Amino acid sequence: MMRTGTCSGLLLQRVLLAALCWCALALAPVNGPALAAEPAGVGDGLSSIWGSRAEDMSALIREIEELRRNAEALAAPLSKTVMDARTQYTRLSGLLQASREHPAEQLTLVQQMHVLHERLAQSAEPLENIAATMGRRLEEVGALRADMAAIAKEDSQAGAETGLGGTASLDTAEAKALGLYQSKLAEAERNLKGASTRLSAILTPVRSMQTRVERAVAGIEESLVGTWEQYYLTPSANNLDALAATPAVLLSWAASLESRLSFAYPQNGSGWFESGKRFFLGVLIFGLLGYLAGRGARALPGRWNRAVNTALGRPWVLCGLGLSVILASANQSGGFYFGFMLLGSLLLIIGVATVSWRLRKAAVPSLENKASPLNRIYIPAAVGVLMLFSDLPTRVLGVVWGLTMLLFLVFNITHRRALDREGLPLLERFSYNSAFYFALASLLVSLAGYSRMAILLFMLLFALVNIVTMGSALMALLHILADRVCSSEKSPLLNSLAQALSIPAAWMLALLCALPWLWAVPGARYMLMRFFSMGYEVGGASLDFSKGLLILILFFLFRSLASLGKTSMEHLPNKIPHIERGVIPPLRNLLVYAIWAVFGLMSLSVLGLDFTSLAVVAGGLSVGIGFGMQNIFNNLISGLMLIFGRTILVGDFIESGGVSGTVKEISIKSTVVETPERALVYLPNSTLMAGQFSNLTRNKGKGMVRRTVTVGVAYGSDTALVARLLLEVAEKHERVFKHPAPAVFFTNFGASSLDFSMNVFVDFAHAVGTLSDLRFGIEKIFAENGIEIPFPQLTMHVPGGLGLTGRA
Repeated sequence: MMRTGTCSGLLLQRVLLAALCWCALALAPVNGPALAAEPAGVGDGLSSIWGSRAEDMSALIREIEELRRNAEALAAPLSKTVMDARTQYTRLSGLLQASREHPAEQLTLVQQMHVLHERLAQSAEPLENIAATMGRRLEEVGALRADMAAIAKEDSQAGAETGLGGTASLDTAEAKALGLYQSKLAEAERNLKGASTRLSAILTPVRSMQTRVERAVAGIEESLVGTWEQYYLTPSANNLDALAATPAVLLSWAASLESRLSFAYPQNGSGWFESGKRFFLGVLIFGLLGYLAGRGARALPGRWNRAVNTALGRPWVLCGLGLSVILASANQSGGFYFGFMLLGSLLLIIGVATVSWRLRKAAVPSLENKASPLNRIYIPAAVGVLMLFSDLPTRVLGVVWGLTMLLFLVFNITHRRALDREGLPLLERFSYNSAFYFALASLLVSLAGYSRMAILLFMLLFALVNIVTMGSALMALLHILADRVCSSEKSPLLNSLAQALSIPAAWMLALLCALPWLWAVPGARYMLMRFFSMGYEVGGASLDFSKGLLILILFFLFRSLASLGKTSMEHLPNKIPHIERGVIPPLRNLLVYAIWAVFGLMSLSVLGLDFTSLAVVAGGLSVGIGFGMQNIFNNLISGLMLIFGRTILVGDFIESGGVSGTVKEISIKSTVVETPERALVYLPNSTLMAGQFSNLTRNKGKGMVRRTVTVGVAYGSDTALVARLLLEVAEKHERVFKHPAPAVFFTNFGASSLDFSMNVFVDFAHAVGTLSDLRFGIEKIFAENGIEIPFPQLTMHVPGGLGLTGRA
């Protein structure tokens, strides 16, 4: 009974495993004959299932044979392509050795290497597809072999348990079908391995050649940074020897230029068609962007609206054409047609410079009818770009560029007075004057033999002037946009954040405007890579471009956060009415200090400083700092006590040490007091805390002070009437407090008058004006009531008479 159950279980396992095998074959990729057809029903027996699998293996064997024949047919043309590629690679390697000091020629060789690599890839693509197909089939067959091995292992284990062999439960037909399937499976695996080995042998030379080309290109790219640096920094011979340049040098230069021009533009109709498609796509995109920008400019004020619409005219057309030509410069091998790149960059440079000047005129109305001082730099800048592009021999280049700079300097000298009379703002005058000095420096550098570096120096001037002009114009424009989008009255927090972010955004956009220079100046990209890779180490801190950029980004982020915090604190009393406004300024200062302290710690962390060692150093210096800065810390603690103790608030009128005035600010270090004479006095906080001071504002919040007005009347005047008139004047004045009431006192019998004093309580902020009004009122009412205000008189008595003769 046990034996029958075991055999039935083995049979069921085999049926299920056969079904799984059929499913694996049925789901195989479809690029080739299918490995499985519709299986026979399980009821037809295992023999029909294994027979169907054997037929599938036969189809696979036929497919492998067909793939092998196709590979053999492609082997001969591929072998010839590899031989031609080796010959061309050898020639390019020789040219590379001869052009070690000419990076422009090396870039041309890189383009040719890319073309060679692309041709090899295209030739090997059919065989690579065949290899990929064989690889997939080999994996499938391997998986089936593994399944069959697992079945055989389970059969052996089951046979050992039951005393039967692994195939004892199968009849003769089933065993025969299974054996046929296993043999076909083994044959398919052998054929696949043999065909894959042969195909690998055919593809090995191609792959080896591709690897050599890739390594050569990588080596050139890696060395180009240093080569470009030497190209610009290596001096040439005396420029006066340029006229004696041999024809061989010029012929060699002409041949090199012709070779490079062959990669400057498309060389066939297909290439021109692809470039044309990208060009018209770029024109469509930038035309749509210009239309949307024109509609958005309607929300700007009148002057800015006109400026933006003007910038979207011819300048935007130049920018759009330049960017479209640059977009069209991409070729099919992943490189660029640098002829298109040069043309597009020149158009974009002129367009960007014109746009920046139009926006600058909107920001500075006095420039409305002025011409850009950059107009005079266009021609020498374009000449310099073309000379670098043509890669003239260094001695010829030095002479031509020296003459260009000399003519530019003469032109500047003859037109300098006219420019000064135009009355340009400081930035524009600086731009033009710096152009003169940069041109002079470029001429001197060229005479020293560094002609290429001289051209690069002049290009740097043009780029910097464009960046500064564009940045200053964009800052003004973005400030206006920030006010338009979120006004300071409706959304003060958003407006503060937008205003703070507008500065870095403006300068980032201005820096992006320098991208055309990277495309126009040969080797600028590699020189910039060298600059980015530079780094400095001081002690445990290190600084490179990435860290500097991160610190700059953090600076603007924390600056925006500080601006947002200040605005929030200033508007806090509007949300929480019971908070006194006098507490806000010191709390705002504390918040700003805390934000910048966090920025300082994060910057030190970015630089790589170890805070453990920093803490040790700080601990060692704390004692010395404590003695040397005890006054500072004393003022700091006193300021916190004044702020949170609320003994003095901004707006209070205080008297301390002979100084009286209104508190304008309470900072961490000192308290700023404005005297009635409008002088600002800085009182150390420790002085206020340690000494005595009077706060005349904290008496029930009225700001009340007592002031005295003295007046004298002539002897014989009605003293009761005088007292009543004085009280009448005081009681009628609106700025004299009724409680405590004014009081009049008869104070003295003077030498020439009866002296009275009147005490009144007034607001300290208007005390001087109120007392002046009271004096005017007293003089007027005394005159109306016949009361004389005497002045000192002197009577002289001469003994024995005058003894003088009178005169008629």
